[in-house]
Amino acid sequence: MGFDVCCNKRNQPDSAYSLAPPNEREIAVQKYHSTNDSFFDEIETKYNILTYIQLAEYINLLENYSIETATLPFDGKMKLEFSSKDPFLTYIMSVDEFQSFIENKLLKISQIYELSGKNELMINTFKATFREIYNSLEMKLNQHFGEKTNDRITKKTLIPFGTLFSISNVVGKIKLIFDLYKDENENFSKSEDFDLFLLTSFLICSYCMISARRKISATNHNIPEMSKEDLIKCLGVCELKDCQNLVTVFNDTFFDKDSYNWMEFKEKFENKEKGFQWILSSRGIRKKLEENNV
Repeated sequence: MGFDVCCNKRNQPDSAYSLAPPNEREIAVQKYHSTNDSFFDEIETKYNILTYIQLAEYINLLENYSIETATLPFDGKMKLEFSSKDPFLTYIMSVDEFQSFIENKLLKISQIYELSGKNELMINTFKATFREIYNSLEMKLNQHFGEKTNDRITKKTLIPFGTLFSISNVVGKIKLIFDLYKDENENFSKSEDFDLFLLTSFLICSYCMISARRKISATNHNIPEMSKEDLIKCLGVCELKDCQNLVTVFNDTFFDKDSYNWMEFKEKFENKEKGFQWILSSRGIRKKLEENNV
């Protein structure tokens, strides 16, 4: 594979693979809870291969994936610095290419490959879940932009899968976000590009997760079918309009000035009471959707 990453310590950030410089002070992890979390625990954790994969590894594999390289092992050096100017971000990923990326890159990581041989149900559930998340995300983004296109999902659109579910310390996640969305002055300011990152993250954790959860119980009988009442309750706080509104809420509360340098940006994720670490957590996002329901 080219990467020496141990998957035995699930969800334990390995600073050696952090996307933040080694001299950056770590940020304490904040935990969140929302009313509907129990419906998603299994597909977000038990059957989610991404929770075994380092964020740095996910981004490197994503960058180096193409139809031509799909079945070739990655043997390059792990890249730990990224920029909005990186050409791979605009690469269009169809749903079939996304599935190929999962099968030929993520599932071929040596430790994941070993795991998949022992748990076929886990692998099949993961593939079906994330294919459905992709499809429902594409549908909702098309609704958001008011038109259906065949180039809606790019590799940049898939970054939130890593920031939400892959293994990383907090400072590594926010350094990646800062570097991908900072402006030409090396500062972080409000932008339509970052709004799309937020909207995508919010949809993945809410509407798209519900869509996948509904369908997966038909093929994985360990996951019970959602009742009509539970489905209505979940959908009530996670439609497109709710996610769009939460983007507005974020911007209104985050940007008390026009732009932030890296140190100022980082501080925004350290405050326990009024911080913004919730955008890195599916539970945190659902909590904020409940609090700001429209």
